Amino acid sequence: MKTRRLVALAFLVALSTALHYFEGFIPLLSIPGYRLGLSNLVSLFALYYYGIPSFLFVSIARVFLVALIASGFGPTFLMSLSGCLFAIVGTLLVHRLVKGSIFSVSAVSALFHSIGQLTAYAIFFQMPYIFVYLALLGPISIATGLAIAFLDRLVVKRLPSSFREEESRRRKQ
Repeated sequence: MKTRRLVALAFLVALSTALHYFEGFIPLLSIPGYRLGLSNLVSLFALYYYGIPSFLFVSIARVFLVALIASGFGPTFLMSLSGCLFAIVGTLLVHRLVKGSIFSVSAVSALFHSIGQLTAYAIFFQMPYIFVYLALLGPISIATGLAIAFLDRLVVKRLPSSFREEESRRRKQ
């Protein structure tokens, strides 16, 4: 991996971690366990701009970095990791197999993240009835996934064309 790309990915992990931390201060809805998923802006950007390996790195590294900095490696970490892994599976299924749009990829990713977190919660606390909560969390997750995709498209459109062209040339090599 070239130094420039490594630095870019490190920056994306740091940005993703900062957004994760920042969104904890946004009292949007008083729904337990609900977050906007602002850090997924960065993961989605990494997927479409740098490719699948970079997406995997940014997504998983963020979970571990947040655990190191803030939450520790207890139940919160396990729920976060489970959500991340489920979201990765959903993302890759829609992105690679279905060739879905950024909107479908993001919506499915958000929904799978919620399912993954509820799965970890159900296993860790032995409460399978927690999946009832998906009736509330599911539609909200899909809506936020769509909003994140919209914001991500705005970011990509705002990138200088020289920046996008340079990455396109790098991919062709």
